[in-house]
Amino acid sequence: MAKNTTGYFLNKQVIERTAFTSADGTTVKSIFTAATGGEDSWIYDIVITSTAPDAEDATIYLSDGTNDIVIKQLLSPNNILANQGTGASSPNPLRLLQSSDGNQITVRYLDRDQNYFIPLPVGWTLKAKMNTTITSGTVTFLVISRNFVA
Repeated sequence: MAKNTTGYFLNKQVIERTAFTSADGTTVKSIFTAATGGEDSWIYDIVITSTAPDAEDATIYLSDGTNDIVIKQLLSPNNILANQGTGASSPNPLRLLQSSDGNQITVRYLDRDQNYFIPLPVGWTLKAKMNTTITSGTVTFLVISRNFVA
């Protein structure tokens, strides 16, 4: 294997916020789009909060523009709790990459600093959907990433 003679650097941090409400039903929505201009993105965390009064099931996908590939099913008992991250009974948001609570996405890699990430090539998107319609409140997905620059 040839020696790497070019450094790589993670450039601009990008955070995208997507909210799901009862009006969205079970529609699949884009929650993050990879960087453009020849740069890939590394997703470092997906953080979910909820003001919905009931626990909610959701599905997360990687999409190449044609195919949606399931990478995580948030199903009972490991689903999005009622008032996740906003209520007294579940005060912490649900973290899907940098956690070890058994609910993390397993399709993840370690960077050189031992942080988990999901590589997302140019043209790919991360998508999500609620498996049933939310009766009230909002479920919010926050995707935190860094763009890759050669």
